Amino acid sequence: MAVLENLKPERVFYYFEEICNIPHGSGNTKQISDYLVEFAKKKELRFIQDEMGNVVIFKEASKGYEESPTVILQGHVDMVCEKNSHESA
Repeated sequence: MAVLENLKPERVFYYFEEICNIPHGSGNTKQISDYLVEFAKKKELRFIQDEMGNVVIFKEASKGYEESPTVILQGHVDMVCEKNSHESA
């Protein structure tokens, strides 16, 4: 049973949980980079993956929006991992 399966919107939390299960600390991003490439392939989306593991995924405009301005979303694929737990006194 997925921890986040009852949260809405379900698809967003489905992918959030998938990504959380892939190690992707700073300097260790090959697995998450490859996951994004596989996602693009499954969705039949054009993509670029460079030698550093950066990934660009292209999604064509929805019907009727072909002449609209391009939208670009950017994000980091690594996460900062906590080395030591800091509890409040």
